[in-house]
Amino acid sequence: MKTARILIVDDDDHVRDALVDELSPTYTVEAVGSGSEAFDALATQQYDVVISDLKMPDHDGIEVLEFAREHQRPDAVRVLLTGYLDERAQRALMSPDAPYKVGKPWHDEIEVVVRRALEQRDVARRLTASVNDALSMSNFDDELAKTETPLELSEAVVRRALAVEGVTAAATVVRTDDTEHPFTGGAVPREGPGWFLDLPIDAEGDLRLRARGVGDSACQLVSYMAHRAQRRCGVLEARVSAPSAGNGGSRMNRLMRQATVGALTSSLLHDLASTMQTMTVALNEIQMIAADGGDAAGLQEAVDEASMAGDEAVQLFVTMRKFIRGAEVSNKPVKTKKLVERAVRLAGGYVREKCKLDVSEVADATVMIAEPLFLQVLVNLLRNAANASPTTGTVDMKCRVVGNEVVFSVCDDGPGVSAEIGEIMFEPFASGTPEGTGLGLAISAHVMQLVHGRLSYRREPERGACFTAVLPLAPSSVKASSGTTAEIPGPLAEE
Repeated sequence: MKTARILIVDDDDHVRDALVDELSPTYTVEAVGSGSEAFDALATQQYDVVISDLKMPDHDGIEVLEFAREHQRPDAVRVLLTGYLDERAQRALMSPDAPYKVGKPWHDEIEVVVRRALEQRDVARRLTASVNDALSMSNFDDELAKTETPLELSEAVVRRALAVEGVTAAATVVRTDDTEHPFTGGAVPREGPGWFLDLPIDAEGDLRLRARGVGDSACQLVSYMAHRAQRRCGVLEARVSAPSAGNGGSRMNRLMRQATVGALTSSLLHDLASTMQTMTVALNEIQMIAADGGDAAGLQEAVDEASMAGDEAVQLFVTMRKFIRGAEVSNKPVKTKKLVERAVRLAGGYVREKCKLDVSEVADATVMIAEPLFLQVLVNLLRNAANASPTTGTVDMKCRVVGNEVVFSVCDDGPGVSAEIGEIMFEPFASGTPEGTGLGLAISAHVMQLVHGRLSYRREPERGACFTAVLPLAPSSVKASSGTTAEIPGPLAEE
């Protein structure tokens, strides 16, 4: 497809024809033979490029290009074609808004100059559009604050997204009962040129913004819109900076790595005690079975139990060693039921000492994670919920499949997160209690980044805090053990 429209002005028939032949395979080219004809064309039509010879009998090239500057778009490319320069032409080419200059004979120079000038124009256009789009975000929160329903919120976000330079499609969808329903906007293809975003607006990802477009700035702006829409829904999502490259990364990355190693060490000690107890029981069973004459099935079960306990401890040791050495953490397929069972085993006793623990829904699915790391997130959320809940309260833990994601949620009957630390709760040393270190949620946010998930908070209606940890679903068969119904989001939460 020809991407630009060019006007050639030259009184020499041979030069004019040569320029048309050279440029017409790539661009839409028109040609005139005098300055007067050029004035008529420039006054009535718009061109991306104007190329004019300097010496012509009625109006010279400087007059033609000055007329083009006044009557064409501000970023129209102007090129002066000449074999020599007089004093007037030299002054024109030294002016702040000077045209490009190509000498005769031009060989392939004219094509190179036109291509590069158009490339620079496109870069400038994208930069200007990005700045304008960014400035338009200054009143985006005010616009969202006026919305009262998920539909109004979705319409506002989609409308703003489609107005961003580079966005080719945007829409929202709602998930219910493992199916998707269009909410606002048209279809957004997953495949195609440029980027594709599928971003949650509510905490559990039932209401989602989808968009496609080109350009990094457009992608960042749409991501920002989804983040602000989440906040309007009462959702605060952990947003941590990417790990820095280099020797050990930034000081904050090193701090979070050290804090995570400390949390893993605590879990390791707990797991070692549990492992030794499990292995002792298993060995006693093996000894009893052997003394009774040997039951092959029972003997094998006891051996498997001891082996599994040992494997879990070794796995935690390996993860810790990788962390200490700064190596990449390996994500492996893990069953969600196993994760919930291990989290309850690690933190269930602590929770039950303070309030009631209810694990009401656990989907049978598989996620790709570093198990020892993600367990720190679940354990921390359970312990925090127990600390916040009254003795008569309940800590609810659920795990369900929503679309192509697995959502772990932990809710309590406490007062919720205070406004003072709501903005910084996922940052290191942000704590709402005097005895808290302020590292638990920061470690959890750091871990969720490492395992390619996300962590968010919302206030549960008529209850307390509800934290959700969301992971991508591994490519395997999924069967929810107690249903995976996802209701359409209700009225917007109070901020």
